[in-house]
Amino acid sequence: MTTNFVFLTPAFNCEKDIKRTLYSMISQSYENWRAVFIDDVSDDNTGQVIKDIAKSLSISDRVEVVRREEKFGETKNTLTEIDRIEDNEVVCRLDGGDWLTENDTLYYLDDIYRKHNPGIVWTKHRWAYTTRNISGPVDPNISIYKQPWATSHLKTFRASKLKRVPKENFLDENGNWIMIACDQTVFLPMIHMCIQNREPIVHLPVVCYHYNINLDKPNLFHNERSYNQRDVALWIRERGFLP
Repeated sequence: MTTNFVFLTPAFNCEKDIKRTLYSMISQSYENWRAVFIDDVSDDNTGQVIKDIAKSLSISDRVEVVRREEKFGETKNTLTEIDRIEDNEVVCRLDGGDWLTENDTLYYLDDIYRKHNPGIVWTKHRWAYTTRNISGPVDPNISIYKQPWATSHLKTFRASKLKRVPKENFLDENGNWIMIACDQTVFLPMIHMCIQNREPIVHLPVVCYHYNINLDKPNLFHNERSYNQRDVALWIRERGFLP
């Protein structure tokens, strides 16, 4: 039985690079996929660029653009859209402006999901055009909240796994959606539950994802947003899983 993939792609002001994101999907040798782009209140032409490319290639039926009129952020966007995705579909979290580096990525993933029936699979990536990568295997015998962040791009999971995570894990102390360190907010509780239930989680040691980041930017990791992201990630890990 083949795997149905859904690219879930929040996008904000990335009209210059969103073409690469979509073209990397279109270039996949495995054809059983569809895409949901979430235009999160962009003030450029991000959403229209996606629609124009899809129309020109006659794939508008498999490429959906959802426009937000207020800022949702990655966590709320992901949790809002997951309700419209079938339980057994495999979600691929590909950020707008990033792209897949390997045209056979979905074939690799299909093979893993069919043979091992994992809840979650993630791959290696590269930061810009370098060999820098922080993804790797994790130890299932240690709480995922106690391990370094190693389950980064490309992140994939069966929709049913995210649907069963208690909503409180995605909210801050005031009951609001967490708006930063969203990768860890969404992914850590899923991994925790998979490990707890002894469901397979798999790291694919193949570079399949291009993280489009300007490594030459001054103070790239020494600015207010980076410090806030670090602090929220630490808080999420200290709080742990909320059953």
